[in-house]
Amino acid sequence: MGEMLERNARLFPEKVAFACGDERLTFRDYRNRVYRLINALLDLKVTKGERVSVLSNNSIRYFELYGAADRGGFMLVPLNYRLKPSELAFLINDSGASVLFYESSYAEVVEEVKKLVDTVRHYIIIDGPGELSYEDLLTGASELEPAVALNENDPAYIIYTSGTTGLPRGAVLTHRSQYQVANVLAMEMGLQKEDSTLDMMPLYHTGGHAVAMAHFYRGCTQVITTGFNPELALSLVEKEKLTVIQVVPAMLIDMLNHPNIEKYDTSSLRIIFYASSVMPVSLLKEAIAKWGKIFFQSYGLTENGPTATVLTIADHHVEGPERLTRKLGSCGLPSVECDTRVVNEKGEEVKPGETGEIIMRSKQTMLEYWNKPELTAQTIKNGWLYSGDLATVDEDGYIYIVDRKKDLIISGGENVYPREIEEYLYTHPTVRECAVIGVPHPKWVEAVHAVIVLKDQQKASEEEIIAYCKEGLASYKAPKSVEFVDGLPKNPSGKVLKNILRECHWPKQTI
Repeated sequence: MGEMLERNARLFPEKVAFACGDERLTFRDYRNRVYRLINALLDLKVTKGERVSVLSNNSIRYFELYGAADRGGFMLVPLNYRLKPSELAFLINDSGASVLFYESSYAEVVEEVKKLVDTVRHYIIIDGPGELSYEDLLTGASELEPAVALNENDPAYIIYTSGTTGLPRGAVLTHRSQYQVANVLAMEMGLQKEDSTLDMMPLYHTGGHAVAMAHFYRGCTQVITTGFNPELALSLVEKEKLTVIQVVPAMLIDMLNHPNIEKYDTSSLRIIFYASSVMPVSLLKEAIAKWGKIFFQSYGLTENGPTATVLTIADHHVEGPERLTRKLGSCGLPSVECDTRVVNEKGEEVKPGETGEIIMRSKQTMLEYWNKPELTAQTIKNGWLYSGDLATVDEDGYIYIVDRKKDLIISGGENVYPREIEEYLYTHPTVRECAVIGVPHPKWVEAVHAVIVLKDQQKASEEEIIAYCKEGLASYKAPKSVEFVDGLPKNPSGKVLKNILRECHWPKQTI
């Protein structure tokens, strides 16, 4: 991706690359600032291969730090700003980061982090004065292209997984893998240089950054928000005439249910990209009714990027034969440049209707888990990355995610897949969001338990929900209990943290 800095600056020197609030930065100015940042870090004796961490909301500076990693050879370690100081310190110590860039709003958090880390040599504030500030660092630094030799297999980033299955794991992503992710997404989405997008997914998450890379690869303008606000998103689409946005289910729900949705002209949109979290079919149909057939899905992992499969705009059938309309519930076909399969425990490809695990092999696959050789060996076998996601395939080769292996419920000897129940619950008129988990049961070992967020001004009872499920599902799949909550815990990509939901039901050592 470092080569794209020079290419875009040459082809689109005066075109706006990034916009955030009132700030605009052209492709040429972006390249120049990235080069100055790299040279300034080299002057601080930060060398190729050293880890540079960042704790910040989305901003143009964040993209400059990614650019510095792409061309300067530093390994960027994006940090989740929702974590506690002790959790942040774990990531910094685990990666051995020698530099921490941070936003002023996290200054108090950083003071706590300082007490817990021993590898950081430089603390650099991004957006204001300090002992060492970002703009002071760039002042006087050279704009000449840095004299750093890079190899496509050199590591570029360490992206830590969200920790839904235990301690976070640092996926080491190479320059080649990230170039490939950008190339594949841009190709599959059909991006053009005239496109413009809204970056509202957190940049410390691989999903948000991968889509941003695809747009940079094509020379598109990107409008940045520090976070998600449904009305702000709608207004920016109208104001900037944006053609592409990226959403997860919770975002789409908030936008569709916003009272002012009809106030804004969103007709410029030609692609609504969704990934990271399973999209309920009922919600997808509602969104297509509003915006039309402009939806595009990709599926993947931090360890491989969101490029294992794609469900193209053309595949989003809401009418026609059942063989076509059911594909709305799939994650599509393997993308170009990624060999994605569903296999049984013997490693054999499953037949249509059978359940197996999704595995993938591509140039996008991570190099390793940082400092975890045994875990790397368990995850990557003979070049194949094992996802931990259970799925089926249909006769046309489309892949349907059933659930995570760890979320499978075994009740009375029967395998129960939570996603099937969740899809059915979403058809109930009062349900806004839901999650299904297994809880201890003296007879069945595990029982199905539904956790539900109701729509505004709606009411429902446990008895009503259970009875509704029994009407459309096998009796053993119907929830034995229902819990109503104000919101579901989620990671940055919008995935529900079911381990947190299970904590109050299971002894800690069994979670």
